[in-house]
Amino acid sequence: MDCGRRGNELSLKTILVTGGAGYIGAHICVELLEANYEVVVVDNLCNSTTVGLERVKELTGKSLSFHETDIRDKQGMEAVLQQHEIDAVIHLAGLKAVGDSVAMPLHYYDNNVSGSVAMLEVMSEYGVKRIVFSSSA
Repeated sequence: MDCGRRGNELSLKTILVTGGAGYIGAHICVELLEANYEVVVVDNLCNSTTVGLERVKELTGKSLSFHETDIRDKQGMEAVLQQHEIDAVIHLAGLKAVGDSVAMPLHYYDNNVSGSVAMLEVMSEYGVKRIVFSSSA
């Protein structure tokens, strides 16, 4: 059985990477840019800086769009999806430090669960139906 996409190629062009300024997100951005995708990054910079994104641009010689937005901010996410025609989302904007999650469980729940729900609602409003969720936790 051939599981390839021949004859049914997905035409993904623009990928939104939430948490894209983080360590794993930056590596994913490099791979996406090298594969000729347009990349849009949303990150609230609570666990990262834009230094990694500048390095991504240096390594690939390509640009990406960056929006300092929290996934819990529906208006901010709507603004991103109004500005870019997003074909799919790679969702990495989760908090994962075990000690912090025990010390601040409601904060982690708000970010990881409520944030994901808010993002999914905005995706639905804009007809974005493809998502890859990943966590290093």
